[in-house]
Amino acid sequence: MSLKAKIGIYFLILLPLFTQQVQAQLRQLGVNRADHKPMENNISAKVQAEPLLLPFWDDFSSSSLDTNKWINQGTHISMGAAIDAPSIGTILLDGTKSNGQPYSTDITLSGICDRISSQLIDLSTLEESEQNSTYFSFFWQAGGNAELPDEADKLELLFLDSLGNWNTIWEKYGGDEPQDFQQEILLLDPIYFHDGFQFRFQNSGRFSGPFDTWLIDYIYLNSKRSPDDLNYQDRALTQANSNFLGKYNAIPLYELNASTAPLLSSINNQFNNLNDRFRAMEYSVLIREKESQELIMSLNANTPFNPVPLANERRNFSSDPPGDLDIEEREEAFDMESVVYLSSGDNYLIDEIQGTDTLYHETVDFRLNDTIKTTIPIRDYYAYDRGTVDYAAGINQRSGMLAVKYESSETAYINAISINFTNAAQSGTAVDLMIWSDPEEPPRFTKEVLIQPKNSLEAFTKFELDTAIQVDGVFYIGFAQFTNEFIHVGLDKSNDTSEEVFYNTNGIWQENTEVKGSLMIRPHLQVTPPEIDPEELPGSRIEAYPNPATQNRVNLKGEFDLVKMFDAFGREINISVVPAENGKIINFVSKQEGVYFIKAWQGNTTQTIRILVK
Repeated sequence: MSLKAKIGIYFLILLPLFTQQVQAQLRQLGVNRADHKPMENNISAKVQAEPLLLPFWDDFSSSSLDTNKWINQGTHISMGAAIDAPSIGTILLDGTKSNGQPYSTDITLSGICDRISSQLIDLSTLEESEQNSTYFSFFWQAGGNAELPDEADKLELLFLDSLGNWNTIWEKYGGDEPQDFQQEILLLDPIYFHDGFQFRFQNSGRFSGPFDTWLIDYIYLNSKRSPDDLNYQDRALTQANSNFLGKYNAIPLYELNASTAPLLSSINNQFNNLNDRFRAMEYSVLIREKESQELIMSLNANTPFNPVPLANERRNFSSDPPGDLDIEEREEAFDMESVVYLSSGDNYLIDEIQGTDTLYHETVDFRLNDTIKTTIPIRDYYAYDRGTVDYAAGINQRSGMLAVKYESSETAYINAISINFTNAAQSGTAVDLMIWSDPEEPPRFTKEVLIQPKNSLEAFTKFELDTAIQVDGVFYIGFAQFTNEFIHVGLDKSNDTSEEVFYNTNGIWQENTEVKGSLMIRPHLQVTPPEIDPEELPGSRIEAYPNPATQNRVNLKGEFDLVKMFDAFGREINISVVPAENGKIINFVSKQEGVYFIKAWQGNTTQTIRILVK
């Protein structure tokens, strides 16, 4: 692959917002997290009738917000944006609404963007001694793996007093270098001890997209605390399990039946001891069939951490290396599951100890972040992604091409390509699906398709191929676009396979080095050769050569009734067509090098061929 091209892949927003041509630069924008449904802006309608009681705790280790605790406007839980979070999962605030749209299309505007408020909390019944020991604590990080806030941007914490006023209690401005999570602890003033107390986090920054990002984690409000109460009887896992099939999160069934030994690798994770004392702990790692829960392989069973975890220690760890999976040959697709869990002695939050009895707050369960499960589909496709849309990626160049590299251990036949197109507004937009053995050579397959509407952000669109295409070893799948608008493809940040992504925006292929994550484009394959339709025998498709063309002429091999030629902007080029021995020759005058399109008609069938003129 040539590395000369200078136009990068872009992180993208769900809806196209800027009509002007964007300069070639790396950008990060948001995606729709509300299943393409309009967001509800009336916050008061979401308030619960019955106030909550202390303690209040949330570490966001679930994949969705607990609506019994939260009133949300624009934030979402992220499992991959934070760097070394207290526990897995954080709240992310930036410049996009919950539906992925920026708060404004005016790139000069800024102000309050996302906000997340607690449900009502009744603090009116606390005794004076309890009020004097009621503290609010939380962890925060600026930027993380997203964009760092600028100097004028800020994160605020507000409390609602008994008169209905929202008061700023704490604020932090951006502009600093990325840093570790910081913990804050604040004593509540007497004006907040009423039956309708609430707290709120909000960020101020640019309205025009997912910029100026802040991350919040591990929120805890309770009495019987002190200013030094910054440690917790909690040991937590902090990230998703790594893939044990190497870089793949899904493989076709035929690969599993052949041998997974070349792919298998240890499963990695990280723990964080949130307590100020050392703690002997054990970990277990296993692989099982997801539906039946039948154990396939136990990599570790109550393996002690050695050395013993120290106070407030964070440590990466790995399972024992797996051997070949001992699985009988399967005939039907199924899902596997990797499970990592800590045996840490975690329990409910202790309320008080009375003699030999310990009383617990059962609303705070520190065991929630001790187990992480990851699904590994064994079906008919390869996938680097885990099906989670963190952002989107693409290029803003007419005739630009995106490709993802895969490798099959044996001869197989691609019968479909699935793509997660994230932008609902682009339904009906045409792209050319493509398959290459080598992107430096003409594509093996090209088919024009339309982006389809879908009901959820995570849903893939599966495009069936008219003819299964044989591949041996390394191959590439992707598409070419007909517009200078961004074509938004889902990007999963939980598994970084950025080195498998390539793009071409100016006639030269370039390996991706800018965008981290896995592009959500998957090939579906079969190992049985396809049945040949007599109407699809060799010669029924048109071939163009030489490609690239170094002179102003191209040979067309095949039968067709009409042919036209267009430049990269869709403008028709004047051509002359003359007979040749194996077809016809197109003579044309190109004023500049670049990508051109030949469109041929044969009855009601059309075929578009992309050529490069040097």
